[in-house]
Amino acid sequence: MKPPIEPKKEDCCNSGCNPCIFDVFQRQLEQFKRRKEAGENINELNGISELEYTYFIVTDIIKLCDSQKILKFKLLSNKNNMKVRWNPGDHFLLKYIWDENSSSCTRAYTPIKLKEHENEDFDFLIVIKKYRYGLVSSHIFNLEIGASTMWRGPYGHFKIETNKYNRIIMIAQGTGIAPFLSIIDNILSNEDDMTKIFLYYCCKNIDEVLFRNELYQYNAYWNFSYKIFLGSCLEKSCSHLKYKEPIFVNKFDIKELDNLKPFLNNQFLVCGSDQFMKEYENILKNENYTDSITLF
Repeated sequence: MKPPIEPKKEDCCNSGCNPCIFDVFQRQLEQFKRRKEAGENINELNGISELEYTYFIVTDIIKLCDSQKILKFKLLSNKNNMKVRWNPGDHFLLKYIWDENSSSCTRAYTPIKLKEHENEDFDFLIVIKKYRYGLVSSHIFNLEIGASTMWRGPYGHFKIETNKYNRIIMIAQGTGIAPFLSIIDNILSNEDDMTKIFLYYCCKNIDEVLFRNELYQYNAYWNFSYKIFLGSCLEKSCSHLKYKEPIFVNKFDIKELDNLKPFLNNQFLVCGSDQFMKEYENILKNENYTDSITLF
């Protein structure tokens, strides 16, 4: 970890980033001082920085459906052979400049790189959903291979604590599966972690279900189970389900959780649109599922 460089006034994009680059600087300065006093290694390098933007190029694009893509990114310049590091559940900020006056804004995306991709030549991937009136989502959705982008991070408030909870119950909507995927992969890869994971995943239709193969493979672990709920059914697609693939054509009902009672020492994770998270946070609190609720 290098000593943080104090950002200049013009480094702030004035778009209400959370966290603001100046807040990040203060936090990193305090962290640097603590690690130095403790004699820790303060020279560890990360290929991405919380304080300044780093350039990454698009190396591959995978089209999932008309509104969703996976984009893979790699450091534009990596003379020191640095790795891009982050913790499960963290997010990066993408900077988008929309006019000649350098007016800009940022958007948060969850980086993913699973163990099965470790030998592939990219640093992280993100899932993009294009929204009808989404300026940034449309821009990044239309990027081509070789395009240059600016990112900073990682940021996040979630921390995996081995065996702290008996069960982690995840409720995801659409691309909200992204932060959960790395968390699931991390827990299942740790033979000492006995935490049980239950995932409830809501999508409009089967074409928008992300990482179907990965979830299906995770289901072989004793401590993972999941259900996918679809708002509508495409008969042709649904006729090609995998053996005992848990996909249902109905809206997720909180009563699904009745099978998990009693709720002792559980953690609830919710990720989706703001409306989705607020709705299920209220439902969980009203139903007294109040062990621990984290919104992403």
